Amino acid sequence: MIGVDNMAESLGFYQGIVGMDVIGEGTLRGLRFAGHWRMPPETRVQSVLLQAKDHPVGRIMLLAFVDPRRERIRARRERRMIGLMNLNFYVADIQAAYRDLAAKGYEFWWPPKQHKLSAGVGQETGALLEGPDGVIVNLVQLDSTDESTRIGRMRKYFTAHGATRTGYSPVVTSAHGVHSRDKALPIYRDLLGLEVVIDEPLGAAEERTHWTFLQGDHHFGKIALGQPLNYQAEDLTPLATAPSIGYLAQAFEVPSIDAVQTYCGETGVEVYSPPDEIDLPGLGRRQCMLVRNPGSSALMQFYSAS
Repeated sequence: MIGVDNMAESLGFYQGIVGMDVIGEGTLRGLRFAGHWRMPPETRVQSVLLQAKDHPVGRIMLLAFVDPRRERIRARRERRMIGLMNLNFYVADIQAAYRDLAAKGYEFWWPPKQHKLSAGVGQETGALLEGPDGVIVNLVQLDSTDESTRIGRMRKYFTAHGATRTGYSPVVTSAHGVHSRDKALPIYRDLLGLEVVIDEPLGAAEERTHWTFLQGDHHFGKIALGQPLNYQAEDLTPLATAPSIGYLAQAFEVPSIDAVQTYCGETGVEVYSPPDEIDLPGLGRRQCMLVRNPGSSALMQFYSAS
């Protein structure tokens, strides 16, 4: 869920470049919607839901709040942060994507470079860029072809099923910088049932991050938790609320909102907004609630299955 500055520009990236399709759009308003985001009763929002092909995961919801108080969550383009960090997309040819996006004026942190991960994981080449609305976008080319490696298996799936009309995947991984991995992990693992698939410190000696990757029953829509080990990171979570511009929340469809409410009550997870029925573009009327992740205070939205 991303708060946008200019809807046309954001759609130009996610729909035009990434190749996602609009599956729902409309204006959201009313007391229930305003209460969900702790906004004034007169709040209204232009909203668009995008999906890649027929994949039910890795969607993006763009929210353009009509509010003069809007400000950017990443006002200074921080590279080390606590809170929701970036969106990852697979690409078949990262050098071609790099040339295309650079020519269109997108700013990369550095040219594509290869990362060799631990045994059994494989190799990938990645490049980070400044996406619309201050959202960091990580492009990843899966290099390993050996299907005994995790990356080799993901490459096979992406090649067969994953690419959009422009050669990108849905959101593969949503990265989340945390103060404490131990506090952040349980809500993903115990409530949502995600499985830890990679869990190791990565990075150069002067900047080590403990990365924990979690996956459900799909190759896309994974979560990556990053805990700084030997450096300081700016905490952006106080700004990551409506009507701010940037990465606002991770959203999850669940069988029952009652189960989420029970889990929060039993574990002490802070409820940002209690369950209520609101309309979601492309999804219809759903029971929704917002909570704060205990490891970072980043917002997580849960909505009921239809």
